[in-house]
Amino acid sequence: MKVKKLEAKKPNDFLYMGIKEDDSTLIYLHRVSVEGKAQWYESKGLFTKSTALKYYYAGKYRVVFAQGITKSNEKNWC
Repeated sequence: MKVKKLEAKKPNDFLYMGIKEDDSTLIYLHRVSVEGKAQWYESKGLFTKSTALKYYYAGKYRVVFAQGITKSNEKNWC
């Protein structure tokens, strides 16, 4: 999995974004709650590899909100 550290401006912002280098992939997000607990999320929709890479390199994690996010079982990747 490719992992990118994000710029967090607020305490509850996402800290990391991850994508798998398959033909299509979910976009994975990680943050720490205000209580200090690790939280892992993934997009509900799949992205093509080229689209996911474009968002990854630009750090545009907010695109996943259009399709929605859900808690992820894919953890400890960053």
